[in-house]
Amino acid sequence: MKQLTKPVIGITGSTVIHNNIPSLNLHEKYIRSVIEAGGIPVVIPTGTKAGMAEVWISICSGIILSSGEDVDPNSYQAEPDPMIRKTNGKRDQLEIELVRNAQKQTKPILAICRGITMLNAALGGTVIQDIETNNSNAINHYQQAARPEPTHEIQIDNQSRLYQIFNRSKIRVNSMHHQAIDQLAPNLKPVAVAPDGVIEAVEGVNEISLLWGIQWHPEEMASEDSSMDQLFKEFVSECTNQTQ
Repeated sequence: MKQLTKPVIGITGSTVIHNNIPSLNLHEKYIRSVIEAGGIPVVIPTGTKAGMAEVWISICSGIILSSGEDVDPNSYQAEPDPMIRKTNGKRDQLEIELVRNAQKQTKPILAICRGITMLNAALGGTVIQDIETNNSNAINHYQQAARPEPTHEIQIDNQSRLYQIFNRSKIRVNSMHHQAIDQLAPNLKPVAVAPDGVIEAVEGVNEISLLWGIQWHPEEMASEDSSMDQLFKEFVSECTNQTQ
């Protein structure tokens, strides 16, 4: 009997200035969530050279697009809104290449917070650069509560894979973003929305490989909500199939 191998999960990082030194940054809870789900996390650095994305994807069984800066409007052929915050064009370019190569190699993708908007842009969609200035009915999507604490409700499509995890059509989630999906990419479908219409989750139209986008932060909620932990377990399980 063939021994199962734990899947390597690539997680994109960002760049911050620490002690005046540009440094790789990734919230530790992403690492913890992947390990608890049975995966082997590997952090993918920002600004790598052309061609490296293909190699990263060949090494990894799946990738997670993590949170961080706003998506650069240039990444979806738009001009910057006055409310745009910090962007990182080099990170965008790397993640676009990662998404395209993951699609070519049929590797699962889990995109979280910034990741869902980046995934959408990489696949041909656009981004709402600031929710409040574009939606007069907007609820608060940038909570002041502790990061693991849920602050608003979402409605889940009962035909989605996401519904199979939570087994409920309504759940409460945390929220730490001011951007969101605008025009949806052709090969994505919305599977969860907030009360103000903001898309909170997407899935791929086809089932060639798992394609998940989550607007909230399940990695922050996982330690206190087992259903959020199950989301990572489902993703890692899909990636495990890539190692067999």
